[in-house]
Amino acid sequence: MRRFLAVVFLCVLSAACTDDHGKGAAHAAVSRCFARYPFKKGTAYDRFGCIAQAHFRYGPDAIGANYDLIAQVDMASLRIGLDVDAGTLSVPQAEAALHWVTTKAQDTAIQRSNDDRPHG
Repeated sequence: MRRFLAVVFLCVLSAACTDDHGKGAAHAAVSRCFARYPFKKGTAYDRFGCIAQAHFRYGPDAIGANYDLIAQVDMASLRIGLDVDAGTLSVPQAEAALHWVTTKAQDTAIQRSNDDRPHG
C-alpha cells in the first residue's frame, strides 16, 4: 500500500498527474512500474529501469518544474531497493523510507511553490 502512496506523493510535486495534456500518462506509467516491481528482493534494478524509462519517455517538459525532485526520489527508490536486495532493509522499512523521501520532496515542492508566488 505504501509503495502506491509514494507514487501519489510524486503527483503533488508537479504536473506529474496532469502531464501529457491532462491525461496523466507519466504518472500511470510510474504506477505500473511499482505494481509490476514491488519492493522485494531482486526487483530494485527492474523497478528503477521501468521508472527511468517512463520518465525518459515523457521528459521534464511533461513532468513539470519539479522534475529534479522526482529524479531524486527515483534515485532514492533505487538505493532503498538495493538495500532490500541486500537484505539490510525489510519491505516495511523500505516502504517507510520511500514514504519519508517522498514527503521531504513534497515539502520542498510546496516550499518552492510558495517562494514563486508574488508577494503582495
